[in-house]
Amino acid sequence: MWVMQTYLTTVWGLSVSHAAGIINVWNGLTFFLPIPFAFFADSFFGNFYMLMFSCFVDAIGLGFLTLSTRQSLGSESIGGTQKALFYIALALIAAGLASRSVSQVQFFKEQEEETTHSNKEEGNCDCGLGQKLTCCVMAIVIIICSLVLPFIPSWSVRFGIPAICSLLLLLIFLIGQFCHSSQRKGPQGSPLTTILRVFVAAISKKSEKLPEDQNTESFYQSDDHVELTHWFRFLNKAARILPTASIEEQKKNKWHLCSVKEVEDTKVCLRMTPLCITLVLCGLVFSLGNTYFLEQANHLNQTLGRLKVNSLIFFFFSFGADIITSNIYRIAKTCTLERYRKYFPIFGIAYALINSVLCCIIAAKVESRRLVNKEKSMSMFWLVPQYILLGVFTGISSICYEELFKTRYPSSMSKYVQYFTLGLTGIGTAASYLLVYIVGKVSERGKNPSWFMQSLNESHLDKYYWTLAVISSLNLFLYIIVVRILPHPKPKRANTIQKVKNMVQCKCRCCGCCC
Repeated sequence: MWVMQTYLTTVWGLSVSHAAGIINVWNGLTFFLPIPFAFFADSFFGNFYMLMFSCFVDAIGLGFLTLSTRQSLGSESIGGTQKALFYIALALIAAGLASRSVSQVQFFKEQEEETTHSNKEEGNCDCGLGQKLTCCVMAIVIIICSLVLPFIPSWSVRFGIPAICSLLLLLIFLIGQFCHSSQRKGPQGSPLTTILRVFVAAISKKSEKLPEDQNTESFYQSDDHVELTHWFRFLNKAARILPTASIEEQKKNKWHLCSVKEVEDTKVCLRMTPLCITLVLCGLVFSLGNTYFLEQANHLNQTLGRLKVNSLIFFFFSFGADIITSNIYRIAKTCTLERYRKYFPIFGIAYALINSVLCCIIAAKVESRRLVNKEKSMSMFWLVPQYILLGVFTGISSICYEELFKTRYPSSMSKYVQYFTLGLTGIGTAASYLLVYIVGKVSERGKNPSWFMQSLNESHLDKYYWTLAVISSLNLFLYIIVVRILPHPKPKRANTIQKVKNMVQCKCRCCGCCC
């Protein structure tokens, strides 16, 4: 969707902020939808039917997107039918991408387990035909979209080729499933249901009074004995055993009685909310890459000597910085003593937030320089530093937030950590549209011109970038405060038990070194 900003401003004639708002809302929706789709896959449909749904929806969405580019005879304006097809296409593509992201990897894992089991029993089973062909075609589609499509002048062809490839993927997937009977596991249950059960059970007992001693037999304990805490005490009622019925009868209704472990896991998720807010604010900066930054590139000199360079090159700068810094982070963490590794995500996020501030400051400086000289005499490669900083910020923040969430969230939520990371970033990306609207209205006070006009040369994106730099700085200070009140990391029970066994066998009984 890197080219969509250009399409909306040139073909539709939308203002820079309006086009960026559409793209950011779409991106935010695409990032957030994996959370509910993962819940539906785990609770109702399973991975196979969710993957089938994603293939159908994606093909239909790209088809609608192609149809929306066809103009009526004798008309140069965009009609209502085209707009309707375009917005429906964006919604379907977002649903297709989100549902595929939660089902494809899990489905292939199921097939791999089935293949391994079959190899042990028969020795003549290989991966499904649909899996191999689908992966090959997906690789071809990515190469075509990245290298060929930006140089095709016709928008119908640009959108039509991915639509044809998506339809081809669907046919290959169906043929592969017909030729190779794959394992189709049913829904396994979602931990999000447990959180909902705790709230429902607590609300259903809102009139009940809690005993002064929170750790009495009045609360239902599971096999893992956990003590109730005083955080969010109203949720403790979910584990309250009522005297009006036997405990066996109450345990049958899981929506009326939850274990103390389930209540405490829900509390941990709620205590992570302040950290989640900092990730939402990160989405405001993340939204700049394929919208306002790209619009800046389109208004700069795009030649390198005699060679005209497509603005897609900035994707490689950003993506390359993302990959390089992520690998450096992993290598540095691996080479560090184990007792210090737990601090890597904490300091990594702080480093990423500093890069977000620098990214906004440099973008503001470059845009101010561009506004002074509007004749495209500036090279677009002035944008390389801000794209590299954006890539560093994106790569480090995503991996560090995910690691920090995994050490804090309950183990039952480990599968959803990556979806939470993307979803919270998506909320911030979509919220950037609201921020632009508010900033635009505030900038108009005193009969001053808005910072967001029809064209980029009339706008003042440099001032908006300075605003984001201030917000990112405040986000950094908020993170420093929040990280001090986070829940303690989950104890590694297996390692602790093994260390105790070693200490029993160890002569010095002090370090578990088995000397």
